[in-house]
Amino acid sequence: MATIPTAAVEKSFDPFEKEQQLRAEAEAWDTSDAKPAEEGDIQVIDLSDYFTTGSRDALNAVADQFRTACEEVGFLCIVGHRIPRAETAAMFDMVRRFHALPEEVKKSVLMDRPDWSVGGMGYLPVKNRKLPARPTGNYNEAFIVKRDHTLGFDDNQWPPEEALPGFRARIERYAGLMEDLGRKLLPAYAVALDVEPDYFDAAFVNPLYRLRMTHYPPLPASETDHFGIAPHVDTTFCTILAQDRPGLTIFSERRREWIKAPMVDDSFIVNTGELLRTWTNDRFISVKHFANNNTGETSRYSIPFFLNANADHKMTCIPSCCDPDNPPKYPPISYNESQAVAQGE
Repeated sequence: MATIPTAAVEKSFDPFEKEQQLRAEAEAWDTSDAKPAEEGDIQVIDLSDYFTTGSRDALNAVADQFRTACEEVGFLCIVGHRIPRAETAAMFDMVRRFHALPEEVKKSVLMDRPDWSVGGMGYLPVKNRKLPARPTGNYNEAFIVKRDHTLGFDDNQWPPEEALPGFRARIERYAGLMEDLGRKLLPAYAVALDVEPDYFDAAFVNPLYRLRMTHYPPLPASETDHFGIAPHVDTTFCTILAQDRPGLTIFSERRREWIKAPMVDDSFIVNTGELLRTWTNDRFISVKHFANNNTGETSRYSIPFFLNANADHKMTCIPSCCDPDNPPKYPPISYNESQAVAQGE
């Protein structure tokens, strides 16, 4: 392996330069010819034995699958995750009810409105040009909440309780389930990277996360130049996605072409993001992907949970991912110093 100059890690990280780089790369991708997925394109990993026994052998078996998926694909599908089907169904029902609210109610919690002190939370209308920012609008609407070591649920925007009874309670409950699931996955990531199972614990004491509740309306024939959500890579450590119907398309590094991700019953799609890619010195992939809704008159809904380390935790290259012949390529940065800042997350 070619030696990377040590000076590469001495350059300061510019989040705005990084965001422009990511946008330029995404706008150059040719997404016009997506193919159906083939068996094995996205690995299905059963967590049942690991979550039931907690044994090191079960953890090692899961970690081996995570390693292959994250090094070669970047997307994987988990089953046996212990999130009750009824909880996910209730969450989707509440998300559909939110997006069915009158526009004036949704816009009362509009993201980045001048009279709300915290950005990156609240309602994004259809054809929004944010998250990701692109020249043409994303043909979806979304409601986003986030938490970190300084922000709680009280700091988020919420529609009036009388407009949608039980909405906040349901969102808080689901976010808690996702945070717990994300924490349970950390040992699998750690062992997959040849470090101790508790390696990431200190970095996730008060993790930053965003929960996005997205509605993809049917795409009219006149709007064919719009993506449901434009091609991008996530900024995250990892993303845990629930979806109610197909629509996700990813770039397969194995096949070197775009593939349409299949739906697996009672599962979550999990993918690595840009921050985990840099934390692992490019050992893990940050996958190109986009979403569309071309299902006629039927809406599509998805609920991604974007999990990150503590917002102020410095992510220094994982020891197993660098050596004298492969020194760190990136300076240590925290989420608060990353391209997430430039994206307005």
